[in-house]
Amino acid sequence: MPYASLTHSARAKAARGEEDFIINAHGGLTVKGFDRRDERAIELVDWLGAARVAEERTRAHHGNVRADALASHHQIVTDLARSHGWPVAVEYDIKQRELAAQHPQHDLSFLDRDQLTMIVTAIALAAKEVNQQNITSITAPASPTKRQRTDSTHATPRKRLSKQCFRCGFAGHMPESCKAETTSAGCPVAAIDASRGKNCLVGPNNKPFCFNWAKDSSCPFGNNCRNLHTCSLCGGSSHGAASCQVRA
Repeated sequence: MPYASLTHSARAKAARGEEDFIINAHGGLTVKGFDRRDERAIELVDWLGAARVAEERTRAHHGNVRADALASHHQIVTDLARSHGWPVAVEYDIKQRELAAQHPQHDLSFLDRDQLTMIVTAIALAAKEVNQQNITSITAPASPTKRQRTDSTHATPRKRLSKQCFRCGFAGHMPESCKAETTSAGCPVAAIDASRGKNCLVGPNNKPFCFNWAKDSSCPFGNNCRNLHTCSLCGGSSHGAASCQVRA
């Protein structure tokens, strides 16, 4: 069930009987299915309320074991929102609940590090592609008055953006496969804490670097974030690894 259907506003709408049925091809009434269009657009505060409702309904209809597993999953999602940002957390939540629905034996009460790595990588690459497209649109020369005819059969394929390693600062790989001993800024590379994830970098006192800060040089949790808001490449506190311009 999409959690967008469990928010306070969605439940109030359902209680009023709004748009519960549609007219089918035979002229009768059919109960509408769940609308998943807004599932990834749900705000954190609405998701928290929906999560509580889901736990209560699961406990009532499926027992304490499944409800406790779901509650543990919700805590993992909340922690990911703090450490990796809400887009990563909500994507992880959806994927894990879909997996549990398809395979009841799947235990979502533990962090699925492999899936988290895939989600983080996909979102980071998508963000880079958007940024590159924005830069291209800004720097591209003005088009001539006369529109030129293009031949789609000879169009140049789009070049896929390379991965950037926040451990060494170079492209082409992720931290888990990084073999460097020094960063692009000439500093020793950060350690990897495999217990937290294949690409989780840690700094002094084994404290992990904030992924939001590494990617965007900002973090929605501000001073409440429990992770490091410093550059994993040069150690500076004014930017994250993705924006580091320091070179050895």
